[in-house]
Amino acid sequence: MVYADYDYYKTAYLGTDITESDFPRLALRASSFLDYYTQGRAGENPSLDALKMACCAVAEQYRVIDAYQSRSIEEQEKQSESVGSWSVSYRGGAEASQESQTQLKSAAAQYLARTGMLYRGRRCGTCDYPTL
Repeated sequence: MVYADYDYYKTAYLGTDITESDFPRLALRASSFLDYYTQGRAGENPSLDALKMACCAVAEQYRVIDAYQSRSIEEQEKQSESVGSWSVSYRGGAEASQESQTQLKSAAAQYLARTGMLYRGRRCGTCDYPTL
């Protein structure tokens, strides 16, 4: 389930970074990430405004990640360079992947932190509230 549409992105989120043609793909990826990150709780609250905002924020972050991954080797970030017997190394995929996950989580948490969807603890059997 996709949590936000392009109209919501433009009018409520006031987004400008994603084109209308790219939004369905990025919003689908963002929604899938939110399902994973909330352990399925997002699907129980699809109309929650905070969830729609998080979907837009994560979609924008996926756009940034896609732009980074499509850069040529000359455009990538240098990690180190030596002069004697010249050597250069670029930032590897593992570091970029780790940073990408952190950025996605940060974008989602900004909107979902107060919703209870990110709670990782145990719930009691008769209610929807976390046990203390």
